[in-house]
Amino acid sequence: MKRLTTPDAARAAAFVLGALPPDAAAELQERVDASPALREAIESLRTVTDELLLAAEPVLPRADVRDRVLGRVAAEAAGAASTRPPLPDLLFAFDADAAWTDFGPGLERRVLSRGPDAASYVVRVAPGATIPPHDHRRVEHSYILSGSIDVDGTMCHPGDYHRAAAGTRHVAPYSAEGCVMLIVESAA
Repeated sequence: MKRLTTPDAARAAAFVLGALPPDAAAELQERVDASPALREAIESLRTVTDELLLAAEPVLPRADVRDRVLGRVAAEAAGAASTRPPLPDLLFAFDADAAWTDFGPGLERRVLSRGPDAASYVVRVAPGATIPPHDHRRVEHSYILSGSIDVDGTMCHPGDYHRAAAGTRHVAPYSAEGCVMLIVESAA
């Protein structure tokens, strides 16, 4: 396996740990899909992180350390929330203004809304296309609008709903005929 350059190594590690922002993760996933060497490096990192997670004995932090970390997280979250512009009470996304972006071969996404705790978008999957394997940082709600898609061995058709909990992984959803899905990511 070819050794990754420092920026690639850091991004790959953050990607495997689920620590990249969604846009950066999608960009790196495109590079992974196009590069067998990078794909091999990512899989190698996944193997190592999986083994490390399983090998570690759980240890509770000291109470003072735990309180200090949780206090810092709460302070950063409060600061971030105060600097974000609030979402409007009513938000419209008109078809005439639709902006579709490619995020893989035969895959397009149209963002409907994106907020600090949730996102919604429509995904178009071309006939014969596969959505790359991906981990879920938030809960993903999927509603099939048209066509069909095989999600981890379960065929979903128009009107079907699928929920993937945070921390789960989709292996490689595949659509033989193509499909259109509404996706909502949220905390619950």
